Amino acid sequence: MWNRNSMNFRMMSFIHETLYGLFRDPYKALNAAGLGPGQEVLEVGCGPGFFTIPAVRIVGEEGSVLAVDVNPLAVEHVRQKIETECVSNAKTLLANAAQTDLPDQSFDLTFLFGLARPMGDMGKIWSELHRLLKPGGILSVEGRLRPPSELFQPVKRQGRISRFRRVG
Repeated sequence: MWNRNSMNFRMMSFIHETLYGLFRDPYKALNAAGLGPGQEVLEVGCGPGFFTIPAVRIVGEEGSVLAVDVNPLAVEHVRQKIETECVSNAKTLLANAAQTDLPDQSFDLTFLFGLARPMGDMGKIWSELHRLLKPGGILSVEGRLRPPSELFQPVKRQGRISRFRRVG
């Protein structure tokens, strides 16, 4: 049975997995975000996982990627991608980015790409991402979203990707 959520996700997935790749290089965006070997990375709003497997390849076997989304269809889709690629250093989590229940200071880098209209209170999301990043950790954001200056300090902008360092 098709419901609206399922149909919307299937359309988004089709666009990301067929058309998006023709115009967008995920490695270029992830490099601009500051991903590197050995990092513990959180992908917020993973959607159909356009960036997930490339992120895993960048961090290598010594690093890991946790892909989070509030949509169960997205989480299951990305979980299947991870399984198909036989990736052992990536996991998915069905959670609201404003309250993940993950341990404090778990990640070196967090990235939010493609969140034109985030679900939920951005103030709470910024606070949660601050809590999850290690001291000096990097938050990378695509587009016009800007975290509060009391939590994150601007570091670098490259194209549509802005990097911010965790304050405190």
